[in-house]
Amino acid sequence: MSYLAPVLTIGGQGGRSFSFTGESNGATLKKLWVWVGEWQVRGIKVWLTDGQVQEFGKPEGGFSQMEFQDGEQIKSLSLWGNGAGTRLGAIRIRTTASQEFFPKMTKWDLKKEYPVDVGSGICLGVLGKGGDDIDSLGFVFINTIKSTELIDVYYPTLHQLIPQVATEEIKSVTYTNNTAVAQSYTIESSKTITKKSSWSITVTTNPMFTVWSTVSSIVFRALSYWPTPGNVFFGSVM
Repeated sequence: MSYLAPVLTIGGQGGRSFSFTGESNGATLKKLWVWVGEWQVRGIKVWLTDGQVQEFGKPEGGFSQMEFQDGEQIKSLSLWGNGAGTRLGAIRIRTTASQEFFPKMTKWDLKKEYPVDVGSGICLGVLGKGGDDIDSLGFVFINTIKSTELIDVYYPTLHQLIPQVATEEIKSVTYTNNTAVAQSYTIESSKTITKKSSWSITVTTNPMFTVWSTVSSIVFRALSYWPTPGNVFFGSVM
């Protein structure tokens, strides 16, 4: 399965091709300006979250704009042609923040509505054809996200942390050598303790959307006290 949802382009066949997306660096749609005429969408201006901006068509006619807030995604998107098969006629966007954006041609009536598969709701940008007007337009979305996984997680300061847990004595013995002769005494004991913790973190890849990930990690710490002259003491493991 492609990581991109199928792109539906609506409008005519004329104009020069254009593509403006954040596929290469993960930038997403941040802001959209649209100008409309009597029988067509005249122009659009697109901002991505990495600061890039491009304009297509002509900025003439009725003007409307929308801007996405952090974490806001597209819930539904529909496109209309102008009814003559030559230009884009309208765009309607509804978002998860209850925002609706509906620029449309001012004189001709809308005819067939084309619902777009928005996948995950995360829009990477637009593509289409244009010249003096927007001949055709499509929106590029990331496909539905089923799960996210973090791998090769590195904890640079883990060795500095001491878990706040109760200690447990596994075995303790005191042996006293009251002679001047070296003696040997062996004590053996073992216990395996594994502490597994699971927590959630928020990974914000850009201002457009937020991905919740669950991370599982195994963290343990063992302490041993080695023999000292005259005494043998084995301490705690936690």
